Amino acid sequence: MEINEATQAFIHAHQNDDVRKLALQGCKDPQVNIPLALQQIKGRQKAKEKLPEHYAHDGILYPATLSLEQCSSAATAHYKTSLADGDSLADLSGGFGVDMFAFARHFTQCIYIEPNGELCDITQHNAHVFGLTNIKVLQGTLEEHLANIGMVDWLYVDPSRRDPDGHRVVTLEECSPNLTECLDELRTHTRKGILVKLSPLIDIKHTLKQLPGTHTIHSVAVNGECKEVLFLLDANKTPVQNTTCIAANILRDNIQSFTFTMQEEASAQPRLADAPLPYLYEPNAAILKAGAFKCIATRFNLQKLHPHTHLYSNDTLLSDFPGRVFRIEETIPFGKNARKSVAERTNKANVSVRNFPITAEELKKTLKLKDGGDTYIFGATLSNGDKALLLCRKCIGII
Repeated sequence: MEINEATQAFIHAHQNDDVRKLALQGCKDPQVNIPLALQQIKGRQKAKEKLPEHYAHDGILYPATLSLEQCSSAATAHYKTSLADGDSLADLSGGFGVDMFAFARHFTQCIYIEPNGELCDITQHNAHVFGLTNIKVLQGTLEEHLANIGMVDWLYVDPSRRDPDGHRVVTLEECSPNLTECLDELRTHTRKGILVKLSPLIDIKHTLKQLPGTHTIHSVAVNGECKEVLFLLDANKTPVQNTTCIAANILRDNIQSFTFTMQEEASAQPRLADAPLPYLYEPNAAILKAGAFKCIATRFNLQKLHPHTHLYSNDTLLSDFPGRVFRIEETIPFGKNARKSVAERTNKANVSVRNFPITAEELKKTLKLKDGGDTYIFGATLSNGDKALLLCRKCIGII
């Protein structure tokens, strides 16, 4: 993929413009490659927040939208570099190469494998822009090149979550490569272990059974939104009796981290609240994805509203809780008079539900509320089975 001067000038002149309008307007200069220019403009606009290091370099090339959407963010790529160390690493499902570039700054030798020729060309070009000379690019499939990579310290796999028709898939069997079929062979090529990146929609407990030798699972969120789940596997398939789980919420200035084990969660016995206490606690998305529904309560001495309602309460404010904390101003029974009771207090709120018979959107319509404002309403089931609306104000935590 090469960009001539006319196309580069067009990209620079319109880098902040609406891509859809540019597509309709076109360009009178025949030397400008409009499809390529639009792809680069759209890529730069998406990279501004997701990939600031890429955005800082005018010479970076961007792939089609799908590859850019599927790639890791700079924040999660940097996080992964803290999980693996050594001299050599092979990325078996290269993509746009964001993770590869992050690893290349920490490993002496890196191998990038990708069947898409355009992505391989883009990765080679961008590696040169970043000054990374330790990446060997191999075009082809994992099956074609696995025998050629020899033995490395770490293998990194981010299976494609699209089927041949382009539809999203989630389970390991549907992804490519299918790790349930090739995991044993992969282990013969690594000295230290395998790092697997999977969708935030993955069923962790089910997947854990499919990936024997997993010693640690990382649930990774960025600013409260779960982005990926990482499985760290031993190289020698040693049975793991008690897998460690780390829920990491990457914020602008720090990382909220909550570590627990599967056994701790299974044995935890949190107290149930007879009624909501003054402060309401909502764990961040990484903790909820990791499944720390009980041990988060016992660790912070909180009372659970209901065994299946993942909201917690106490009568003192905890400033170090990894999530959002609210002051409950009123608890309103969810019944025929609920709309009138809420309307007397506000016409605008941020609505959420936990273990509730209707969705947040349906509840908002039922209460005839507008979005936004300083009021937060949680529809939830309490310990006695009653449905209630908790009207709150936020104390601490991200939006």
